Amino acid sequence: MVTEHAPGNEVLAAPDTHEESERRTSYVELFFDLVFVYAITQVATLLASDTSAGGFLRSAVVLFLLYWAWGGYAWMTNAIDVDSIGVRIAYLVAMAGSFAMALAVPHAYDTQGIWFVLPLFFVRAMHVGLYMWGLRTDPAHQAAVRKLAPWFLLAPAVAVVGGLVDDPARTWIWLVAIAIDVAGALNVADAGFRVSPSHFAERYALFVIIALGESIVAIGAGATELPRDATFALAVAVAFAGVAALWWAYFEFPARAMDRTLHRTPPEQRGPMARDVFSFFHFPIVLGIIFIAVASKKTLEHPAEPLSEAGRWALGLGVALYLLGFALGRFRAIRRIAWERLLGGAAALVCALALDDVDAVAVLAVVVVILVAVTALEALRLREVRAVLREAA
Repeated sequence: MVTEHAPGNEVLAAPDTHEESERRTSYVELFFDLVFVYAITQVATLLASDTSAGGFLRSAVVLFLLYWAWGGYAWMTNAIDVDSIGVRIAYLVAMAGSFAMALAVPHAYDTQGIWFVLPLFFVRAMHVGLYMWGLRTDPAHQAAVRKLAPWFLLAPAVAVVGGLVDDPARTWIWLVAIAIDVAGALNVADAGFRVSPSHFAERYALFVIIALGESIVAIGAGATELPRDATFALAVAVAFAGVAALWWAYFEFPARAMDRTLHRTPPEQRGPMARDVFSFFHFPIVLGIIFIAVASKKTLEHPAEPLSEAGRWALGLGVALYLLGFALGRFRAIRRIAWERLLGGAAALVCALALDDVDAVAVLAVVVVILVAVTALEALRLREVRAVLREAA
């Protein structure tokens, strides 16, 4: 019999057969996500234009503001009916605001920064209003949203203030706005949010796919000017292998494990679990993918030359953040440390920074090998755990 705290139980536990009817991702949600495909590309463009330490920080701040706005709608559609005409129209209006926000990302830190935060405030306010209205027949759940609403309206209002001042004050004010959002989410942990597990896990998995799509775009953009020769073929193959390894590291078992974690979590505890594993700990996963995409683009531009210091930081830090997000999620779910992922992230960062005189494609290849090794070792360990548990059953 599998015990709740058995190592590897996150991939073995079966969903509760008495679970309530599950939602599935709707077409209108997928359409809404198209805006964030573009927004992710814009964040990568913002980082590529400024790869200083400050540029990394500012890109992370902008990504969080976008990511948190998207996440709010993922929570909302997990709880309300999106099939009515009124909700769909309101959802499309919010999508238009999100598109305006995405358009302004490259100018978030210049004199046009206000054009980024005004749509942000509109989208966030629409979210709160639509959430409340969609739960009008569910007073208990609506009360949870009402408790969160002041935090979720104050944070974008503070962000608007940040858009009116110059950097570095703008960055500090936006960090305050982020802190308000996080504090609000922590403050309402026991408010009574209900979560439909499979739909929720699917929504965040789709967002990871969006981010991985940016890596594919980066490979294509970086390879555009390369002459078609053996170096071109090798560079593209290594870069694509990196994206495939990122996909494998998420969808081989963590995606299913996170779904099952929500299923076996008691309904009254799913809100805090979903908040931590998805809203909080998926952010470093998405941020890491964007950093890797920028590094891949720089690698493909000059594969036979040493990768710049900024490119090596983007590559190593990206893989480290990506693997850290999984480690945090696993520890939160089952209190087990994902040693393979933590050590692999550290190794990727060290190797990327140390290989300063090596051709860019070779540096990328080394990091990809580390990522593949991490996933393979973890899969092997969990396979052994399955065998032991089957013998003990």
